[in-house]
Amino acid sequence: MSGYREDVSGGFARKRARPLYLELKSLGVDLRVEAHLNGPHRYMLSVGGLRCFSPAHADRIARRAQDNAEGLIHVILTKRDPDLEAVRREGSNL
Repeated sequence: MSGYREDVSGGFARKRARPLYLELKSLGVDLRVEAHLNGPHRYMLSVGGLRCFSPAHADRIARRAQDNAEGLIHVILTKRDPDLEAVRREGSNL
């Protein structure tokens, strides 16, 4: 991909990932970013907290998260969004 196309697709992935992040956090899904030095990407998305869902629902949630992993990783690593910080603080107070 050209630099411009990467910026456009990356920006779109991040915009789509923000509401997905909020949705997953409201469901109680645990999203973590782990360093993945030996793989093709620097980071890997880990999805947890799915045991309270039916297996089919947990599979759909995990698949949606993995399909949007690039954007979700960016959202998780970016600390500048006040709405996301409020959600993170609220989740840690439970």
